[in-house]
Amino acid sequence: MTNLVGRMLSSEGVTPMALGILFIIIGLILGAFMRELRKTKIKIPYTPVLLAIGLFLGGMSGKLGTIGDSQELLAGIDPEGILLIFIPILVFESAFNCDWHIFKRSFYQIFLLALPGVVISFLLIAGTMKFILRYDDDDLDWYSAFTFGSIAATTDPVAVVALLKELGAPVYFSTIIEGESLLN
Repeated sequence: MTNLVGRMLSSEGVTPMALGILFIIIGLILGAFMRELRKTKIKIPYTPVLLAIGLFLGGMSGKLGTIGDSQELLAGIDPEGILLIFIPILVFESAFNCDWHIFKRSFYQIFLLALPGVVISFLLIAGTMKFILRYDDDDLDWYSAFTFGSIAATTDPVAVVALLKELGAPVYFSTIIEGESLLN
């Protein structure tokens, strides 16, 4: 029995793909468990609990054996690969779950937030970086300021929509936020 446990805790002879799959499966099981536990026992929001678990596992990765090895392997994944995997899934999920009737009714508001709103916002952010914070061209040129402004101006609706659902806000608000994100 101890030999079996020892082999499970050591990652010798385990392929990197198996380590990655192990980490993903354990992460999904832990996330589902924490979500169900939150519904019944604890009243702490889901996102901070997952953050605390992630920080704990990140700090203990050297002492977790195979799980720690799989975590360190996936920490070195290419960021572009993450974008190629998750962005299409998130966009599809958001479009699939969006209420089409409300989206059509509020299209002009969504359009104003998505196009002129974001353009004005990223211009204001870039102008703030250059004129108010006084970054010169050696520290931050205009291309970099516009790039930073365009990144900071767009919204990430996942946390906002989840909070709106928890608070019981009307579907209209979450549809506007998700629609603006879809058009970005």
